[in-house]
This record gives sequence, structure tokens and C-alpha cells, in this order.
Amino acid sequence: MKAKRIEKLKNSMPIEITGNEITPSDDLKEYKKNALEYGKSLRGKYTNKDTGDITKLSKTGLEEVLHHDSFYKAHLQSIAAIPKLIENGIYIDTVENEDIEKHPNIKEYRYYVSGLKIRGIDYTVKAVIAIDKDGNRYYDHALTQIEKSKLLAVVEGITSPARQQEVSEDKNTNESVSLSDCKDKRLISILQTNYQKPTNNQS
Repeated sequence: MKAKRIEKLKNSMPIEITGNEITPSDDLKEYKKNALEYGKSLRGKYTNKDTGDITKLSKTGLEEVLHHDSFYKAHLQSIAAIPKLIENGIYIDTVENEDIEKHPNIKEYRYYVSGLKIRGIDYTVKAVIAIDKDGNRYYDHALTQIEKSKLLAVVEGITSPARQQEVSEDKNTNESVSLSDCKDKRLISILQTNYQKPTNNQS
């Protein structure tokens, strides 16, 4: 059940990288080039500890990751974490390919979520694995700058609206987190377990 997978994610340890693995540059174009070159050294196949699935990381996957958010230094730094994201990510959900015309070889997408620390800053990472005729391949990932337990608490607030006020505030830091802080709507969607939209009969 997805609820068990969410619980496993909640209890998982975050992946940590220093942020110094890739040579930095004030020129983002150069930084992006450095990230791609570093990523090429990571190409290969990795096994996920949660499912046993083997995923291939190729240059195409690296280029897809770097296709967006390349202005965001943490996103460039996260290239160094891809092997760990594949190996340690928690499988959450599978979604069928909804655009067969654009991606005719892809059957479905599998979503894995991890906590990630870069230079001590917490992120939640949604990694996407494409399933096609050649197997599993790393397709993309995106960072959300919210620690995974806080994000899960907000999502839990959606599934239990009466508790939303209670769980949306971290008791240790008094730092409030809301859905508006997460721009990744797919991430929010896959983390939901039993949310139902109100019907006309519900108050």
C-alpha cells in the first residue's frame, strides 16, 4: 500500500552531498557544462535498495535533468547525487505515459522520493524513472526546498483537513510550511494517499 511506502519515506535517512563535487562557476553556463561532464563519469546501471529495480543512467538522462532549473545552483549540484538517488530513493507511485505521441517508447513513469542535504540545506527530491522497451532509465529529477518530513506533514494535512493547522507547523523550529511553498504539483499528487474531493453532500 502507498501508505506504507510513505511511512518508509518518512523514516528514511536523507542522502547527503557536500555540494563541492562539481567544480563551481559564477558563470551558470560554465557551471552547467561542469555538471554535465561530472555526470558523464556517473553513467552506468544502479540498483534500487527498496525495489531491486535496475536503472540505467545515460547522457540523455543527464541532459534532461539539466534541461530545466539550470539557473538553480542546488539543482546543478544535485547531479552528483544521482547514483544515491537511484539506489536509496523510496518508490512511491507509477503513472502511465499520458503523451504517447511525444514519447512513444515510454510505457510508464515510476516515481521515487528522497530527502537530500546539500551543504546542510534540506531538500525533497522527486526522481523519475522511465520504463520503456529497453528497461528502466533515469529520466529526470526535481528539487523542492522543503525537508521531507515537513512536506509529508503538509500533505497529511490535505488528507486530514482537520489536522492541517496542527501538522503544517514544525514544533521544533516554529517554521511554518504550506502547499504554496511547493511548486512541484506532481510531487504533491503522488504523495497523497486517500485524499478525496468533497462532494455536494459534504459540508
